[in-house]
Amino acid sequence: MIALAGQLIFFLNPYDFTWMVGSCVLRAIGLAPLNAAVFGMIGDVVEFGQWKTHIRQESLIFAGGSIGTKVGAGLASAIMTGMLSAAGYISSSEGSAVQPESALNCIVTIYKFGPVIVAGIAVITLALYKLDKKYSSVMEELMAREARGEL
Repeated sequence: MIALAGQLIFFLNPYDFTWMVGSCVLRAIGLAPLNAAVFGMIGDVVEFGQWKTHIRQESLIFAGGSIGTKVGAGLASAIMTGMLSAAGYISSSEGSAVQPESALNCIVTIYKFGPVIVAGIAVITLALYKLDKKYSSVMEELMAREARGEL
C-alpha cells in the first residue's frame, strides 16, 4: 500500500524531477519488504505442496519462481519497447535525437501507470494469499508425518 501511495503521489506533479525522486523513495520503502519476503513465501509454498500432495518439489517450485521472474521481466521489456516504437521513439547512440511529443508522452504514461498496475496486482495477490493462516497447522502435520516416517 505504501508503494502504491508513493506512485499515486507522483501523479500530482509528474514533470517535476524532485517530486519524482521523492515518490520513488516512498515507493521503494513500500516495495522493500515485499522484495525481501518473496522468496521466503515461495519456500512456504514448498511446505504447502508437500503437505497437500505428499511430494516435496523444492527445485521445481524455486525454478518456477526464477523463470517467472525472468519471463516477466522479458515480457515487460518487450511490451514497453513495443509501446515506445508505436509512439515514434527515436533510438540514437549519440543521444542527440529529439524525441517526438508522442514518445515523451508515452514515457510519462508508462512511468505513471506501469508501477500502479504492478502494485495493484501485488495488493490483490497478497490479499488473496491465505497460506500464512494455515502455515502453523501445515507444519505441525508435516512434523508429525516425518516422525511417523511418512512424506
